[in-house]
Amino acid sequence: MARASGLTVLSKLAKLAALIAISGVLVAGLLLPYIGGAGLAAKAGADKFLNTKCPSSTLTDQGVQQRTNIYASDGKTLIATLFDQNRQVVAYKGLPAYVSTALIDTEDRRFYAHHGVDMRGLLRAAVSNSSGGSTQGASTLTEQYVKQVNLYNAINAGDQKAAQAATDQNIDRKISDAQCALDIEKKFNKPQILSKYLNIAFFGENSYGIQVAAQTYFGRSASKLTVPQAAMLVGLVRAPSDYDPYLHPDAARARRDLVLDNMVTAKNLTASEAAKYKAQPLGLASKTPTQPARGCAYANATISNVGYFCDYVLDWLSSTSGLTARQVQTGGYKIITTLDVGLQNSGQAAIRASALDPKNDYLLAMPSVNPTNGAVTTMITDKKYGVKKGDSAYSVGKLFTDAYAGSGSTYKYFTTLAALTAGVTPQFTLSTANTGYRPLNCPATGYTASNAGPYPTTMQLMSALPESSNTYFVGMEDQLFGCDISPIVNMATSLGMNALLQKSNGKTIAQQIIADRRATFTLGQENTSVLELTGAFSTVANDGVFCPPTPILAGGITDPTGKKVSFTLPGCKRVLSQYVARTMRDMMVSDTSGHNLADAPFNNVQYNNGGTATGYFGSWYGSGGSLVAGKTGTNNAADAAGNDNGLNSALWFVGVTPTLTSAAAIVNPKHPNLTIANVPGITANNNGSDTFGAFGGTFWLSAYQSYLAARPWTWPTVNDLPGDTIPTYQVVGQTVDAATTNLAALGLKVKVLRTPCGSSVFAGNVAYFSPAKAVAGTTINLCVSSGKSPVVFQPTRPTKSASNAPRSSSAAAPPSRTRGNGNGNGNGNGNGNGNGG
Repeated sequence: MARASGLTVLSKLAKLAALIAISGVLVAGLLLPYIGGAGLAAKAGADKFLNTKCPSSTLTDQGVQQRTNIYASDGKTLIATLFDQNRQVVAYKGLPAYVSTALIDTEDRRFYAHHGVDMRGLLRAAVSNSSGGSTQGASTLTEQYVKQVNLYNAINAGDQKAAQAATDQNIDRKISDAQCALDIEKKFNKPQILSKYLNIAFFGENSYGIQVAAQTYFGRSASKLTVPQAAMLVGLVRAPSDYDPYLHPDAARARRDLVLDNMVTAKNLTASEAAKYKAQPLGLASKTPTQPARGCAYANATISNVGYFCDYVLDWLSSTSGLTARQVQTGGYKIITTLDVGLQNSGQAAIRASALDPKNDYLLAMPSVNPTNGAVTTMITDKKYGVKKGDSAYSVGKLFTDAYAGSGSTYKYFTTLAALTAGVTPQFTLSTANTGYRPLNCPATGYTASNAGPYPTTMQLMSALPESSNTYFVGMEDQLFGCDISPIVNMATSLGMNALLQKSNGKTIAQQIIADRRATFTLGQENTSVLELTGAFSTVANDGVFCPPTPILAGGITDPTGKKVSFTLPGCKRVLSQYVARTMRDMMVSDTSGHNLADAPFNNVQYNNGGTATGYFGSWYGSGGSLVAGKTGTNNAADAAGNDNGLNSALWFVGVTPTLTSAAAIVNPKHPNLTIANVPGITANNNGSDTFGAFGGTFWLSAYQSYLAARPWTWPTVNDLPGDTIPTYQVVGQTVDAATTNLAALGLKVKVLRTPCGSSVFAGNVAYFSPAKAVAGTTINLCVSSGKSPVVFQPTRPTKSASNAPRSSSAAAPPSRTRGNGNGNGNGNGNGNGNGG
């Protein structure tokens, strides 16, 4: 019994010697003779301490996780906050002195007297704890900070074993923490250590760091804390759950009062002051803890329906910017987006005031982009952001970025741009059957294209585009390009139609369309992203420079220190010449106004029955509105067997102005080919037969009319461009060599396009060129003739009758013009339908 008792004492003395060794002072050596038999054990403890190295991860000053804030374009209006640990680092110099005083007086009164390890405290703890074998107590604030850092690093790394080791009460951890504490005190001064401690510590209720703790419990900044408030927060550090003021208010108050007493003992507070503070209630900001507003689900409610834009920002950052999702979530960034709060709110209010029912299967999705830089300024929809069980009015789908429905005749935009780039003019004339047009060059046996209303057999491009003749544009693919669809498809992808680059069976959709020589491409039956289409159309507003849609301002990301963060921002690029962009814009104005900017009939024969959207812009122009360039698109619906049922399934309108471009899509994301019926505002049949793309213009105007009316504009035309008009005779009909020589004499360069163009010009000679006006150094595109002349008959006006009168979209509004109804399924074979305008 005596022997066992002696071993117990020896063990306790050995532990005492080891604890003393941790202090790193020679006094430990002085005590060894008095320990006697424990000497070897003490030497082993001292050797272990001296041989222990502090992990570099503990000493590396990488900073801690902080919450990231996302702001609107003004840099002030908060959209949403992101975090894993709700923390906001604050400068130590901005804190009241009594915050650190309360902490030191309670946790480490000799903080300024030691160098990381307090020998006196160790001795007291070792002696008092020797009977129970515990190593608790005696930790300095620096050692506590080491523990916090190691736990933080382990949690960040997802290492449960390391997290457990960081909090284990054993001599090995004490030795390691002590060695790290000594190293840290060599690297940082005392105020820096206090600052790091207060910013890393957990205060309960999802509050990390003193700043968020002050906001959580008292609704104020840490710089505004009172003495009793600071005392309560300091008291939480040791055991946040035990002293949680919401769950255990009495314990929290007793702990606060103990901290105040410690301040009195340390002579940093008088007894009378402490008594006054103790008499005060805890003074919490709320009666119950509040859930921290984290992520897009808790986006700023004062910005209408902003959750969709918030989600888009996060997706864009993780996929495009080069920053990982975790970096964005935890980096403490300030991110300034492109969102125009005023326009978002006014646009949403206008749509909410419409009769659109968000519970419908179909929805309205309408983003807007600033053409000059690609900034996404709004994302407007009738669907409410969020999830509500059993309520179809809510959604968190990617309504603006996913491609889930065809956009009809809006794709004639790409066909026209390819043709203008090749060198055709707005007066390019082509004859096609009004119904039942059968391609001459496309390998589509049995394929026919038709229009839904009375069109002339022969049309010019400047009329065919705004009136949206399907047969004309299928004929253009067929006769101008010889059914080589690549210039048109490549035009679309160069303008950001990235859904076409998705792969299926080893090939991109674009590659498959080109390989199939799919003449239906111009009718827009491919699944389309409304945001990508908006960006593509913005290019003509920006004089031919394409700026990919982006939600973040240039230089709009800064780190917690205010330093700008480098990130990838897709640059703008010139895709179209100014000449082509302005020519296209001139023709698109006719879609909403009924005339071109430069109305110039070709041989005095111009069939222009007005654009497809003119019936909806009368009030706009009647009140003095500036000219809006536009294009409509409608897709036909199908029955359960997939056959065209003569009705419509998707309605699109794209409006273009110098400062805002927006595509309005009324579509059914889940079932894009089902008939859209019962659309508010249509008072005719409203069964899907009178619902056309032009109707989207009503929502477009509702959302943006007041904004645009305050920003009138005048479109510059090709006549305003510098340079000289190139003499046609020096290029058209010439051999490539001769044309190149003639153009070089004018100081111009030459690019010969790969795809030949249909023309009466001798095969191999130049059929068309673009631009027609240029300054020295400009590259001129040459399209050589295929030797196959497009079919042209004598233009005649159709005879209108009751049987072929244009369909009207609304009895209440002026009748819209004829819309093309193109027949052709996805692969160009057979008789499927795809609406034109």
